[in-house]
Amino acid sequence: MYSFVGLLVAFLATATSAQHFRPLLLPPPPAPRIGETYFAYQLKSFRQALDECAEYLAVHPEAIERLISFNYITNEPELRCLIRCTGINLGWWNDTTGVQIPIMESYFLPAPGDTCFVRRTRECFDAKIALCHDDCSKAYESFLCYFHHYGNLKFTNEYVPLTPLDAIQAAVDCINVLQIPGELLEQYSRGVFPDCQETKCLYRCQYIAEGLYDSRLGFNLPRIYAREHEIPDLELLSENTKACTELALRDSCDECTRFFRAHKCFSRCGVIDHTTSVLVQASWIVLGQHTCRRQNPFYLFPPYTPLQSYAPLQSFAPRYILPPTRGCKFANN
Repeated sequence: MYSFVGLLVAFLATATSAQHFRPLLLPPPPAPRIGETYFAYQLKSFRQALDECAEYLAVHPEAIERLISFNYITNEPELRCLIRCTGINLGWWNDTTGVQIPIMESYFLPAPGDTCFVRRTRECFDAKIALCHDDCSKAYESFLCYFHHYGNLKFTNEYVPLTPLDAIQAAVDCINVLQIPGELLEQYSRGVFPDCQETKCLYRCQYIAEGLYDSRLGFNLPRIYAREHEIPDLELLSENTKACTELALRDSCDECTRFFRAHKCFSRCGVIDHTTSVLVQASWIVLGQHTCRRQNPFYLFPPYTPLQSYAPLQSFAPRYILPPTRGCKFANN
């Protein structure tokens, strides 16, 4: 009798213990919305970049507050170099080429009805920048010209274009994520981009990584304008360009094809072949990596000669192989 009771108690204890440790089969939580921080680019405020540079240069917080309280007027070399660092951090300053105008403009808001802010800012540049003898002073005086003559300094987070090296790294990631075949990479590295699905999806991936395109919202033309700061082209911000992209994105093609056709609306604006040059460099890098990359002889477009060594190209002339595209009609045709 006692034995039976003991076995019953042991069985109940085991069942209870098993029930206690059994994982609960709950439904998975809804997926969070993808944030912009998941991609390669950044959004930063002027103050955030200023504080980051204070850490880099070991500037005391009291000095920063003093600088701000005096509306950025200072003769202290340390604080002038702090402004230069902030410009490098946000992408609006380069010691060789000076102010990157589209990026600098994005941090200031002209007053409503003011039609002279561009002229005043240019006159300030002409009067002051030539007198500067060091990079910190040039960057600082450039900032003051905008601060005093262009408009109000924004407090919002603004788009920071990728540096060339960061853009190439983003392209390397896209090539690896999309598993672009080695045969295509061989051609990309020569500046030859066949009109196939992999090419279209790779361009799309690069634009997404750089924060220039969203499948729900379309192209972000102000960001593309900022990215093309080396050759600012206001055509990128025109209503014609916007209408062209929106029309092309309404095509009933697959997502990569719609994107690729729409991006041709501004492919000759700003820095010509900007994305193509990044993809060429990234292709060289990936070709030099030892991976189990899949092979697909379908992409062996003649003439084809295997590369013997991999090194970055100094210059190239992109060529496009354009066989007929099936199943889609370009909205502009």
